[in-house]
Amino acid sequence: MKNILWIGIAFFLLSFSCDVENELATDLMSLEDQINRLSESVSCTNSSEWKFTAMGSKPCGGPARYIAYHQSVEKDFLELVNQYTEQQKAYNQKTGAISDCAIVSPPRSVMCEGGKAFLLF
Repeated sequence: MKNILWIGIAFFLLSFSCDVENELATDLMSLEDQINRLSESVSCTNSSEWKFTAMGSKPCGGPARYIAYHQSVEKDFLELVNQYTEQQKAYNQKTGAISDCAIVSPPRSVMCEGGKAFLLF
């Protein structure tokens, strides 16, 4: 009977842990959608009005990628990106995530094409 109780407790803890991880992953995806929408909310017509920033956190350290944004949305954009990066770092630690540990180099500049911003590496 004790074994059944311990198995039940273990199952409960594992399912709770999975729920927390799924919730964290869902929150990250929602934040990433907000960031992408804000990045794309301004048509890219003049690349000198655009900047880029590191985004996300690789499990080995360093940014996961870079993303372009228009200077008119800078404050809100950088707040969301910082929030995303911190949450991804916490998610990586909580889940024991691994990656290729490759260093993601920053882009050289931003280019406008067809109203969209593209990073040049």
